[in-house]
Amino acid sequence: MHSGAHRWLLWGGKDGYHSRWYATFTSRTPIHLIAATTARLADPTPVLRYAAEIPSRNRGAAHITPVTPPVPTPLDVRRAAAARARTTIPRAVVRAPAMATAGGPSATLPVRALRRR
Repeated sequence: MHSGAHRWLLWGGKDGYHSRWYATFTSRTPIHLIAATTARLADPTPVLRYAAEIPSRNRGAAHITPVTPPVPTPLDVRRAAAARARTTIPRAVVRAPAMATAGGPSATLPVRALRRR
């Protein structure tokens, strides 16, 4: 019978219980997944993370570099403008018909937003 016992154990982080992470692989884990995991762990290329994704207990060991968002291209600006134009709700001003007895201009009715369905 084939056991699912842990065959490989990877760990990292500073000494201490709360700052370490562990990964285990069983005998049934395909070798290419273990190789890909170890290759990525050994890769010095920075990994992008949101600050909220890094536990506070590990921030001292992390090298945090703020990343500025990319500048939008002219195409991005046009797409955003088109999206805003599609979401604008048209508003109409409706005037009440002038009554024969009214001496002045007709009253303006309140404007109601049209609902899209």
